[in-house]
Amino acid sequence: MSSKGKSRVERRAARQRQLDMMEAEASGTAVSMDLDASSASSVDSEGRYVSIRQRNQETARRFLYDEDEALQRGPSTKNTTSTGGFATRASTTTAVNLMDHEAGLYAQQDTSFFGRMKRFFTGTDHATSEHDAMAADSEVYLGDYHHRSSRSSSSMCGPTMARLRYMLYASKNRILVMLILFVAIFIVAFYCLRVLGGAPSVTPEQQLRTKNSERFNQIMDHIVLQGVSDPQHFLVSTSSQSRALRWIAYSDKARVDPDDSMILQRFALAVFFYDSFMHFQQKAGKQKPIETEDDQYEGVPVAGWKIQTNWLSNSGFCSWFGVECELRTIDGIEMRTYDDNAPIYALNLTSNYVWGEIPFEIKALHSIERLDLSKNRISGKFPPEVRYLPQLKYLYFTKNKMTGELPTEIGYMQSAVEILLDSNKFSGSIPTEINRLSNLRVLDFSDNLFNNQIPKIGGLTNLKNLHLQSNEFSGTVPFSVSELHELRELYIDMNKFKGTLAPEMESLENLRVFSAHENMLSGMFPSGILESNRELQHVTINHNRFTGALPTWEGALEQLETLDMHDNLFSGTFPTQWTNMPKLQVLHLQNNRVSGNIPPTIGSLTSVKELWLSNNTITGPVPAELGSCSSLEFAYLQYNKLSGALPDELGNLRMLETMRLESNSFTGFLPQQVCNLKSFDRLKYVSSDCESGQIQCSCCDRCF
Repeated sequence: MSSKGKSRVERRAARQRQLDMMEAEASGTAVSMDLDASSASSVDSEGRYVSIRQRNQETARRFLYDEDEALQRGPSTKNTTSTGGFATRASTTTAVNLMDHEAGLYAQQDTSFFGRMKRFFTGTDHATSEHDAMAADSEVYLGDYHHRSSRSSSSMCGPTMARLRYMLYASKNRILVMLILFVAIFIVAFYCLRVLGGAPSVTPEQQLRTKNSERFNQIMDHIVLQGVSDPQHFLVSTSSQSRALRWIAYSDKARVDPDDSMILQRFALAVFFYDSFMHFQQKAGKQKPIETEDDQYEGVPVAGWKIQTNWLSNSGFCSWFGVECELRTIDGIEMRTYDDNAPIYALNLTSNYVWGEIPFEIKALHSIERLDLSKNRISGKFPPEVRYLPQLKYLYFTKNKMTGELPTEIGYMQSAVEILLDSNKFSGSIPTEINRLSNLRVLDFSDNLFNNQIPKIGGLTNLKNLHLQSNEFSGTVPFSVSELHELRELYIDMNKFKGTLAPEMESLENLRVFSAHENMLSGMFPSGILESNRELQHVTINHNRFTGALPTWEGALEQLETLDMHDNLFSGTFPTQWTNMPKLQVLHLQNNRVSGNIPPTIGSLTSVKELWLSNNTITGPVPAELGSCSSLEFAYLQYNKLSGALPDELGNLRMLETMRLESNSFTGFLPQQVCNLKSFDRLKYVSSDCESGQIQCSCCDRCF
């Protein structure tokens, strides 16, 4: 027989002997048991003693009956441990404490948490004497409480209470132990209620609603339901959204109705203002709100703006500085600024020292057509919320500190007419979705950090001005550019473009400005760009690798003012057609391979101010007709192979400021008429080969 089975048999035999003794005592054939004798002798009558004996007999029989059932079921496989020769019974049936003569009956007890607490303090549960407490602590099977604590691990309160109760009875300083016990009971009760009881917790959203007014909650619900702001922002009390909501709910004396649609635009403007203030405060240090009333919940601070007239006042936002609303006729005059809340038409805060980012809440300005925040300190990314502004036509973010890539949502701006993002720090590729903006007329992405190739933009059929200069674009100039037949200004300079220009670009018949300087373009320059555009005003293709002869054309370029082709690999002679440009002011051909003579027809360039022909292989004399260029201010002829005497007609250049003639083969004297120009305080600098004696010069500022 196993030790466990043997222990069970011994226990049963012990209880049987106890029962026999109790029955003998009840029949008067044995001496009274010591068991609880003191309690029996304390009662005066035989009836009381007999009643206790009868209950003891009944209790013993019930225990033996339980033991028999346990033996028939077999040994327990759950939570059975051996302690000092006695097994802790883990039965699922209700047991009774044999030592509890007052209980006696095989009764079911209240097992709830409050029932346990009641029995603990009234002393009607478990060990009621020092002897019983010690028995419970040694895990002798004494009753229902220990049976439940040993049966499962779902409750942690039972064993803890038994040990604490033992400390109370075993200690001499019971007051101190009582204090310790009280604290322990509180901790255990809290644990039982929280962990085992599963008390519901209050969410941050509920806390926010509880501590604020009904108006606050109504406005917040309206904002959230319309998708104007993320509800999580309102849980952060220092966020610009929370500040704006508190201002509208508590401080705004206008008291706009929570269900009024205009409260959304008022809220969006307030968020923009507080966000600007918070960014300004990070740079300038902590600022104090301007308290206008003693009961003001959220103050109106100084946001660092140059002008913030009426912002966050009780006036209608149509009177706030920079805000324009739908047209209204007031006293017979159409106006966009007035003291009321109405759909916003424009927000113009250019050059106003505005800080911060474009908030998500800008989407509430769904009627806005013009947004101008140029020349400020706006940071952050391009707002993808522009997709919710279907009427936005004019968007100006020029000269700010915005960063990141452009979102694909820019393709939703189908009403856009002008988009100016120049002088920021935008990067990455231009989204292909921009090709959807068929109404676009002006697109300025200049002076940023855009890279990669330009996407197809042939869909911008109404585009007139395209500014992509001062970026890091690479690859070839896309063929789709030649499909922009309405194009008037094309700026692709200061990038990393390479390859040749498509001959189809000569179809850009409305082109006024073509600027492609400082790239790595090569091959022949399409002369058709010059020939087909009679309205062309500026052509700058310097600092590239163009080769071949200088381009020619038929007829006159009557509107051309700038022709800058320096620092290339052009060769050939000076074209005679170039003299038929009556408005030409700048002609730069330096640092090429131009040869031949300067044609006498150059005298027809009466408007030219800058003539740069240096560092070529031009030969022959300087034509006297050059003296007819009456507007000439700068004449750079050095480092060529010019020869002969200088004509006296150069003295007619009354506007001349600089003339450089060194590193040529001139002979004779510099005409005195040229030296006399210094008396007019215009001519500042003259240089020639006078040091070698090749030419005589009495007024040269430097001789070579």
